[in-house]
Amino acid sequence: MNYKFSHIGIPTTEEKEWDGFYEPGKIHFTEFDKDEYKIEWVKFDDDSPMPEMMRTLPHVAYYVDNMEEAIEGKEILVPTFSPGEGVRVTFIVHNGAPIEFMEIKE
Repeated sequence: MNYKFSHIGIPTTEEKEWDGFYEPGKIHFTEFDKDEYKIEWVKFDDDSPMPEMMRTLPHVAYYVDNMEEAIEGKEILVPTFSPGEGVRVTFIVHNGAPIEFMEIKE
């Protein structure tokens, strides 16, 4: 499996200039591609259905070529979902921390 670094996501309770809002997860986020250090800030609404680990711990994200292969045998934190067209995301637990896998289809 080839893992290519994408970004680090850091939960916050502070207000930022949000670039978007993912309604199903009730997550406000900044675009990591706009940040020189590839940081994505995330803020969860009080009624967000996301797991506590996601809401409280930073995550590291990697691009993967094949989501099914990447998550095989892994502990799933958030099952695969599509936050936008051509993008699939899954969060796993690795050594007690959340890891994000992103699969991009052109």
